[in-house]
Order: sequence, then structure tokens, then C-alpha cells
Amino acid sequence: MTPTPPALIETMRLAHGRIALWPGHQARLQASAAALGYPLDPVALNAQVSAAIRASATAALAQDGRPSEPSPVWRIRLLLAADGALSLETTPLPDTPTPVRLALAQERLDEAPSATDASIWRRHKTTRRPWFSAAQDWLLAHPDYFDLVFGDAAGALCEGSRCNLYVRDAQGCWLTPPADGTILPGVQRQWLLDQSLVREAALSLVDLRHAPALRVSNALRGWLDAQLDAA
Repeated sequence: MTPTPPALIETMRLAHGRIALWPGHQARLQASAAALGYPLDPVALNAQVSAAIRASATAALAQDGRPSEPSPVWRIRLLLAADGALSLETTPLPDTPTPVRLALAQERLDEAPSATDASIWRRHKTTRRPWFSAAQDWLLAHPDYFDLVFGDAAGALCEGSRCNLYVRDAQGCWLTPPADGTILPGVQRQWLLDQSLVREAALSLVDLRHAPALRVSNALRGWLDAQLDAA
């Protein structure tokens, strides 16, 4: 039996009737769909996203018709199947206490299971991410942690299983590993680069351990202060 092709994913933050960073999500989805040969109907995409926004506004109304307080924040998970079918799932998003806790994965990203099959898929956000399967199992068993941080066999800093990484240098600049095809180019990360709040630089696991400050980002949670627990 032929395995089902992976679906493209965009996980988005919806608050106050708008999706944060929607142009970035749309651009990444379109770029990945074009690269992988997945049909994408932009009219259907915008219609489904608009419907999800309207549905969240309806759900936020109290029984007496007044908006509930505080205004809820929603997580929207959008899937684009290989045949072009779109689906969206909307769930409430709880607050994220900061600083978030990180732990260093013992496994190196380029030595993980299916690493040799990851060269194409690691640059796209899809349902195919077996190199992070063990990390997701670990995080389920350790709910106090936000993410596991990965390096490669050469000691370079890569990414978290659910976030991009940032190291502050001695001059106060925020640095993030380059998106050279080996890490996921996050939508929040790209916004930070576009705003000149961060810049790309080759970073090592030593830089991570000795950084005066750390942050992580993803489009769902934003740009968050972080702390790395000692190994």
C-alpha cells in the first residue's frame, strides 16, 4: 500500500479577530506547495481562514450576547493535503508562562532516525517530521518543558522540535542559526529578521550554553524568553 503523502501545516495564532503574521503563513504555505507540487487554491484558502475567524468570534460571545472577558486567543491548525484539500481546526490557546524551559537533546539532528530522508522535508512544515518523534514523546512525559534543543554532529546549533532559537551575544545582538535548508524557516523568525530585531549567524552548542540570554520563537507563541537547564 502506498503511504499517504504528508500534509503541509500552518499553526497560527488568532486573537482579536485577526491571525497574527498571516501574510507570512500564506507566503510559506504557497512556497512549500509550489516546491512539493501540492495544488493550492488561494480563493478556497482565504475563504476557509475567514470562516474560522468568524467561527471564533461567535464562540467568544457569552450567552447574553456580550463578548466574554478576557478576549480568548485561539490556535488554528491548517492542513493542506497533497491533493489540495484544506482543513482547519480551531482550539483555545492557553497563556505561556515565561521564561520557558529548554533541555538539550542528547540525539544529534543529523544522526536522528530518518535523517538521511530529511533533506527535503526539514525545510517545509509538514506532518512528516520523524526526526522529532522521540522529542515529542519526551515533551509529553515532561510537561514543564517547552522544547528540546537540537544540535548537529559537528556541534552547530540547529533548532528546537517546535521553535526557532536565539542567542544574545556580548554586544546585546540577538542571533539565530541560518536557514540553510537544514532548519525550518519559522514565520515568526522571518518577521523578526525583517524587522532587524535579529540576524543570522553560525552558532554552536557552546554558544548556546554560555549565552547571556536565550529566546525562542514560533508563530503560535511569539518571541519568548527562555532558559536552558543544565545537562
